[in-house]
This record gives sequence, C-alpha cells and structure tokens, in this order.
Amino acid sequence: MDLKKIQHFIQRGSLDQELSGTNQRVLEGWKWSALLGYNAAVKKFNVFKTSIGADVYNLPITACDIYSFVAWAGHGTGDNGTAKINATSLTHYLHALKAWHTFHDATYPYQTEKRVKLMLKASGRQDATIFPARPEKSPVLISDLAKLFRTLSGQGPEAEAVKDPAVVAFWGMARVAKLTYTLNSGQVNPKKEMTAHDVLIFQNTTIINLHKAKTAKPGEIQIIKLRSMNSRSVQ
Repeated sequence: MDLKKIQHFIQRGSLDQELSGTNQRVLEGWKWSALLGYNAAVKKFNVFKTSIGADVYNLPITACDIYSFVAWAGHGTGDNGTAKINATSLTHYLHALKAWHTFHDATYPYQTEKRVKLMLKASGRQDATIFPARPEKSPVLISDLAKLFRTLSGQGPEAEAVKDPAVVAFWGMARVAKLTYTLNSGQVNPKKEMTAHDVLIFQNTTIINLHKAKTAKPGEIQIIKLRSMNSRSVQ
C-alpha cells in the first residue's frame, strides 16, 4: 500500500499523523480504489479550507465547514462555475469526509444531513441546466458479438486473445478486464488475477473462478459456469 497516494486522507485535518497499527488495520478494511477516491475528496476539501484562509485545522470539522464546502463546491444560482463539481460527485465527496472521520475516530457533524440534502437537490437542478443529458448507451447484442467474432477470426494470436475473452465475457456476464492482464510480463498474483488453474474444463461445462469480482462478497471467489449450447450463432 503506497501511503503517499493517500497522504491527505491519512492526515488529521492539516496535521501529519503517524500511522499506528490500529489505523493500518482500519485502512485495510477499505478497498484501495475507495481509499484513492476518499483521498481525492479530502484533497478537494483542503483546497476549500485554503480558499477561506484556514490552512491549519484539525478534525472534527464543523457544521459550518460542511455547509460552506457544499456551497463552495456545488453548482448554484449565480455562481461562476469555477472549480465546481456536480451534485453526484459532491455526494460521494461528503461520503468520503465521513469515512475520513471514521478513520481518525472523530465525530462527523451528522446534524447537517437534512440541510445538506436540500442543498444537493438545488445543485442537482442547477447541474441539469449546465450539463446536457447523456444519451443512454445501447446494449451489446448478439449481432455485435458475431460481427466482432468474424472480424477477429484468423487475424493472428493477438486478435484471438481478444476474441476468446470477449465471447466468454458476453455469455458469462464477466468483465474482459477480469479475464486478462494489464501487463505483458511480470509476476501474477493468484489471489487477484486469473491463472490457468482457475479454468476447469469438463465434457459439457467449463468453470471459471474469478478473484476480487465486484459482484461477489468480500473474500469470496465468483464461479462462472459455461455450458455447451450446441449453437453456431456467433459463427
């Protein structure tokens, strides 16, 4: 765990804090991706504190801090939009500030919840006037998979390596990223990445074990069973 990447989260306000064994164990309770998001939120809050001339501060933050931060970071009527974020991101940031207080065993000002909820609603309505609604993405259809299959077939080892996981991902509802590696070489972590031992082939069924799947419970391995369908639909 590279603590330099979450240094803002580890600090108690603007004050450096030595990481104790207890704090280390608390950190390990969160996923690394969550900690990176929390750190980004705390960094944004620090920018806010600097903007009001309060560079030095400690936890817990006050109710006034929360209200002022929401007004500063979210869109509102008449603001210039500088350094603003949308209401959805702001909601995530507030959740991160709560986690920050939990990590440092500080009391978050939960009495702000009702008023903050109204402020977020106001920001959300303002967001709608600034950001056009995105068109919904159409689902990937069998015809799309068939076209991809035909395009990649016979195009060499690299194309075959893309084609096969794509077919498995489509039928097994797995993500292609879970079936491939991010690097061309190096050591493989068998507790996080799939290896040949995670693929079991039987006469009519292929079983794939996925580690760290988002749809699995913490610590559990997600099992995907692929059965023969006697179909040439993708060919």
